[in-house]
Amino acid sequence: MRFKYFILCAAFIFSADFVIAQTPNDVLNILVKKGAISQQEADSLRADYAIKQQDAIAKAKTFPLGSSRLLQLSGYTQVRFQSFQQKGKPDGFDIRRARLDFQGDFTSRWSYRLLIDFVGNSEANGTAATGGALVSPFLLDAYIAYKPWSFLKITAGQFTIPFSLENITQDRLLETADRSQVVSALVARRGDGSNNLIDSIGNQNGRDLGLQLSGSIIRIGDRSLLDYYLAVLNGAGIDVADNNEFKDLDARLVFHPIKALAIATNYYNGYDRFISSPTRSQNRIRWGADAMLDLDRFTARAEWLRGEEGNSNPVVHEGWYAQGSYFIKPKIFQFVFRYDTYNPVEGKKLSCNTYYVFGGNFFFNSWTKLQLNYSWRTEAGTSVNNDLITAQLQLSF
Repeated sequence: MRFKYFILCAAFIFSADFVIAQTPNDVLNILVKKGAISQQEADSLRADYAIKQQDAIAKAKTFPLGSSRLLQLSGYTQVRFQSFQQKGKPDGFDIRRARLDFQGDFTSRWSYRLLIDFVGNSEANGTAATGGALVSPFLLDAYIAYKPWSFLKITAGQFTIPFSLENITQDRLLETADRSQVVSALVARRGDGSNNLIDSIGNQNGRDLGLQLSGSIIRIGDRSLLDYYLAVLNGAGIDVADNNEFKDLDARLVFHPIKALAIATNYYNGYDRFISSPTRSQNRIRWGADAMLDLDRFTARAEWLRGEEGNSNPVVHEGWYAQGSYFIKPKIFQFVFRYDTYNPVEGKKLSCNTYYVFGGNFFFNSWTKLQLNYSWRTEAGTSVNNDLITAQLQLSF
């Protein structure tokens, strides 16, 4: 009843005393005098109004980003410090990644994504150890997706190759500062050139151009029993046209026996021109399997990959890793350990490299993370003092 009386009084005062009451403060003083509200209520309203005015002023000073369609803008920056134990490699800081991510949904069925990195990257062709000359900025993702049903999504453009659990995990979500040796070596990512870990088509950030079909089938409660990915790709890398008449095929199947567990198998069959032989097309074949267990505070994942390159007497690469992480303090501190082994040339004696990675992730809040990693590195042959300490600060929005 008091609220209705307040509304009626306010309407009367705003109409009858408009000339006298020039500001909200004047209106509140009149309401207090007429007994419509108490002095305490008036003071409370003044405080709320002051806060809203400050917010309005702050918004007026910002640059408005508008769009006729739904636009989600996000991004992140990673600042890294590396301490190399190997002689000849100086310690130092660098900007690991600086990315802007544009995503949106035109309708419930149509969506798009543009992901740009402003830090230098190696092109697909060239003589640099990672695949080519340094370019910056560069386009990572640029695709349009159409999803008519839950069991079918069609993606066209440049996107992450649906091969390997670690490859499809976003860089900002990795539990370690660096990816495993075998994923860096076999899924078109940056490896360690001194150990022959570079993929034959160079560093492509695990991406390519093509068309992908994906979806989830057989729903059981709040999960799908099976996810599938099938892609037809150029096989030449990002931001470049195909360099031969053949198209690469990639397939990934993910089985969810329970909600917390995912078991997957991967297959890739390509026929590409490598950096080492740019005029001759050769086989580039990959197999793989991975599994992930995601509980409340504990996460475990393991992955095995095998690659074959060349037509006659092909080079065979193989490796695997097992990783576990546990939140000692939920959402604040996470401990990580990974066993990571890789053989760049199968059958070659004393060529296997094994890394033991110990790490800690400190989450200051939902957008800031500090990663500390110590990589203890061993070799099957002559031991090399190449251990690595990495500290990486990430800020995302």
